[in-house]
Amino acid sequence: MLNRFFTPCSSLLLALVVLLPARGAEAGGPYMRGPMIGHVSPTTVVIWAYTKNRPGVRVYYRPRAATADAARFVDMDSSRAGAQRARVTLHGLEPDTEYVYRVFFRRKTEATWRGGFRTPPVKGTPTRFKMGVSSCMRPDHKDHGSWTLLLEEEPDFHLLLGDNNYADDPNRGVLWRHYMDMRKVPQFGALLREVPTYAMWDDHDFAGDNRGAEVKQKAASLEAFREVWANPAAGLPQVPGAFFQLSWGDVDFFVLDGRYYRSRLEAPNDNRKRMIGDGQFRWFKRAIKASQARFKIIASGSTIEVEGEDTWVQYRFSLQRIWKLIRDERISGVLWMSGDLHRSLVDVHPKAETGFYDLQEIISSGIAASDEGSFATLAFDTTLPDPTVHVKIHHGNGSIMEEKTIRCSELVVRP
Repeated sequence: MLNRFFTPCSSLLLALVVLLPARGAEAGGPYMRGPMIGHVSPTTVVIWAYTKNRPGVRVYYRPRAATADAARFVDMDSSRAGAQRARVTLHGLEPDTEYVYRVFFRRKTEATWRGGFRTPPVKGTPTRFKMGVSSCMRPDHKDHGSWTLLLEEEPDFHLLLGDNNYADDPNRGVLWRHYMDMRKVPQFGALLREVPTYAMWDDHDFAGDNRGAEVKQKAASLEAFREVWANPAAGLPQVPGAFFQLSWGDVDFFVLDGRYYRSRLEAPNDNRKRMIGDGQFRWFKRAIKASQARFKIIASGSTIEVEGEDTWVQYRFSLQRIWKLIRDERISGVLWMSGDLHRSLVDVHPKAETGFYDLQEIISSGIAASDEGSFATLAFDTTLPDPTVHVKIHHGNGSIMEEKTIRCSELVVRP
C-alpha cells in the first residue's frame, strides 16, 4: 500500500532518467543502496539509487507544506536484468522551497527510503544557508557518530572532499565495492537521503596514495566516480576529469580535480609540474572571472601547505597561477576548502604570502577515519550589507573545536 502522505496524482513532471548496469558491483547484501540526493538547483534535483535486481523504482515527492494530494511521481524503470543504478532528475520544482520524497521499489517502501531537501534560491539572490564539509571515511571505522552530528546541524547541502573510500585501486569493480560498503553505514546513508551531497575525490578513492596522471586506469576510476555520485558535471567533453561548479544563491563553488592531471610528486617543482591540467585551469579561469557571487569558494582534496608532502606548495606553478589570477583580476570573496589531514582547522595564508588578502582555508577531514571525527559547517548570510560566513569546526564528541566569522569586506584586493 502506498503511504497516503504520498498519494499520486495524474500529473507527471518531465524527468530525465539514466539507468545503467553497474558492472563489477558487489554481489551480496540488501537489494537497494540509497536513495541519495545529489545536485539540487532552483528548479531540479537529482535522486540516485542502486538495486540488485531488475529495478522498478518510483519516486513520490511534494512540497513539504503541500497536502498529500499534491504529491507527484516519476518512475525509474528498465527492462534490463542484473544490478542497476538509477538516476532521475525531477524538474519543475520551485526555488527556495522544502520538499519531501519517498522511494518505492516494486510497490514496497521502507522508512529509510524517504527524506527531504531544500532547493536553493535563484542564482545571484542574497540568501542565508548552511553547508557541511567533510572528507576521509572508512566503513569499518569504530565510530560513525559524526555523520549524525552533521545531520543534526541541518545543512542545506554537503560537500565531500575526497578519500570517500580507501580502495587504493583504480579498478572500476573494486571501487564500486568500496563505495557500496561505505553506503551500508546507516549513519552515512541517513545523511545522503536527507542532505544533497556533492563529492570530489582525492588519492585513495582515485587510485592510491599520492597517485595522479600516471595511473593507466584513471579513465575507469573516473567512470566509477561518475556513476556513484550525482554531481552537476564531471569535467568537460574535451577535458576529462571530476571538476565541476555549483551555486547557492550568490555563493559560487569551484570544485577542482587535483588528481586526473596531477604530475608525479617526486617531479621537480618547476613550471612543468601540475596539480591541475591546463585545460582545467582555463575552465576555472573563465568561470571565476565571470562570477558575480559575493563569496567564491575554491575546493580540492589537498591542503595548500599544512603538513604532509602531498600539498599544493609541492606544485608551486599551479598554486601561484591561481593566486596571480586572483591578484591580477582583483577577485574578491575567495575562500579555500580542503581535506586529507584527518583533522580539521582554519588555516590562514597571509597577504604577504598570497599577494592579495589573507586567504582563509577551511580544512575538514577525518569524519570517519580518525579519533577526532571532525568536520566543518559554514553558515553564509549574504543578505547583510557586509555578507558573512560563520565557520565552525566540530569534534566527534559534540564540542566545537574552533569557530570564526569571516566578512566579505576582509576579502577585497586593495592596492
